[in-house]
Amino acid sequence: MENEKLRQALRCLDCQGELEAVGDTIQCRKCSRQYSKIGNSIIFNKPKEFSSEEKNNTDSLVFKIKNQFKKSPKLFTLLHHLIYPVVGKSSKKFVKSLPPGALIINLGSGVMSISPRVIDVDYVPYANVSIVADAHQLPFKNESVDAVIAEHLLEHLSDPDKAVAEVKRILKPNGLIYILTPFMLGFHSSPNDYYRWTTEGLRELWKDFDLEKSGVAIGQTSAMTILIIDWLSSLLSFGSKILYQTWLPILMVFLIPINWLDFILSRYKFSSNNALALYFIGRKKSN
Repeated sequence: MENEKLRQALRCLDCQGELEAVGDTIQCRKCSRQYSKIGNSIIFNKPKEFSSEEKNNTDSLVFKIKNQFKKSPKLFTLLHHLIYPVVGKSSKKFVKSLPPGALIINLGSGVMSISPRVIDVDYVPYANVSIVADAHQLPFKNESVDAVIAEHLLEHLSDPDKAVAEVKRILKPNGLIYILTPFMLGFHSSPNDYYRWTTEGLRELWKDFDLEKSGVAIGQTSAMTILIIDWLSSLLSFGSKILYQTWLPILMVFLIPINWLDFILSRYKFSSNNALALYFIGRKKSN
């Protein structure tokens, strides 16, 4: 395991024992449980397999297109930022504000890497992912991590409260979080979609954290265009799921460029009332 700080922060899921590298595997010194590796990823949980229901969601074609683009991480990242321009404080700026040597975890990273300083964690062993794990049960010791990032993740978890408790557990006293979640955004499978939060909802969800800063991450125009795209796709589908899914990416190409107006609108105080996504930066209470 190349990152010594990461190795020291990890623990066995069964007995919470220390881990060590043994050949091509990672082994618990206490109970001898072994964790395999796929490429550079340590597998703590079996990689996610999508159910037939998840594969056939109403936006399954868009989901498949996204997965195809994920085969080229740089292109996927570029398109993601072009479609959903972040107008508030970004996770990249958040990372830059942290002290050198901080252990930073990005939960639900997907194929997008924020910085070489960040440890990517996901339930799929993408090339950039160091830890394959479930956000509801993280393989990190208590109070071992300096900062946690979670972008576009919580809405896809069946039990976000449990994930919040895990983040609180692994963070050091006064540790920081950067959370980005959708607000005015329609259903989007990855592989499923469960929740939405307002600004006040995020404060309640992270009530054990002192608010450092929050606001609009992705703005009103982006929310409006996504809604129009979905509405037009429904209207032009004539009830056909295939036509509906076909129209979504086509209309996106024509309407997405106006999203960049959000760099102007996000300056207005009331812009968070209808923003596509909000961010929350909090500090763990030292109690």
